[in-house]
Amino acid sequence: MVLCCDGFYQRCLLHRAAAAFQLVGAVVQHPPRTAGRSLLARLGRYRDAGTLRRQLEARWKLPREERKGRALQAKLFAEHGSSVLLPEGMPLLHCEAINGPESVSFVRDLKPDLILVNGTQLLRDPLLSLRPEIRHGIINLHTGLSPYSRGANCNLYMILEGHLELVGVTIHHIDPGIDSGDIIRSAQIPLEADDNFETIDVKSFHLGIELLIQAGIALLQGSAPRVAQWESGRLFLQRTGYHYEPWQRLQASRQLAAGQLQHYLANRHQLDAAVQLVGAGSSGPPGSGSGTGSGSGNSNGSADGEAP
Repeated sequence: MVLCCDGFYQRCLLHRAAAAFQLVGAVVQHPPRTAGRSLLARLGRYRDAGTLRRQLEARWKLPREERKGRALQAKLFAEHGSSVLLPEGMPLLHCEAINGPESVSFVRDLKPDLILVNGTQLLRDPLLSLRPEIRHGIINLHTGLSPYSRGANCNLYMILEGHLELVGVTIHHIDPGIDSGDIIRSAQIPLEADDNFETIDVKSFHLGIELLIQAGIALLQGSAPRVAQWESGRLFLQRTGYHYEPWQRLQASRQLAAGQLQHYLANRHQLDAAVQLVGAGSSGPPGSGSGTGSGSGNSNGSADGEAP
């Protein structure tokens, strides 16, 4: 089963999962309705002059950066086309609350052996209470490199803070925490000299979807690594001071073009030496001896759903 939001990449994930597994169903979460909010309430977020200036600048200049990302998206996801329909011929539940009673009943009734997650709200009880009934567990695609970064928009904030070596994706088990559970696979995003933030974001989902499918197959075959996270890392959430604005994507691309990316590529070997990855022949976390260690944690990694 797949639990996801309704986005381009999540629809691609659904089709990829349907091709790789016997997909018994999917829960597709939609944003809460905002039609009842007044125009004044919607404009309230821009009362600060700086916020308004950044929003206007992003509306004006961000589309140029986004065009580069869309071109790479069309290339990497060419088999899906520009508009991906939801798969037909399987049970689909559309909801606004992933942890609501409808979702819980839907999952319980279909009795999946494995659940793949991306882009939903954080999974909480009562949905998480179903974990003992799911033979191979619930695993999440986190577009960030755990344990170094957890929460929402992790790759964006790692770029803004100058840590390109910590831009990556992680496949992990889910528990009540936020992107804190046992890791099955983690990988850095392959960066190139002409990347901007938008192309890095496309690469994150392209790589992450494939690793999520590979992790699911490995779990079914009984060959998946399971490595407990060895540090708490950074938590990127509104409550920890990280408030997402579209302008931040523009600023990240500016930093990359201003020499940040060139510096990383010139010093990649040295910068990457301190980064520990899990799976695919990696060295694994400190003290583990390999990327196929074991641990008892889980993790709720759906925090990506916090971002607009």
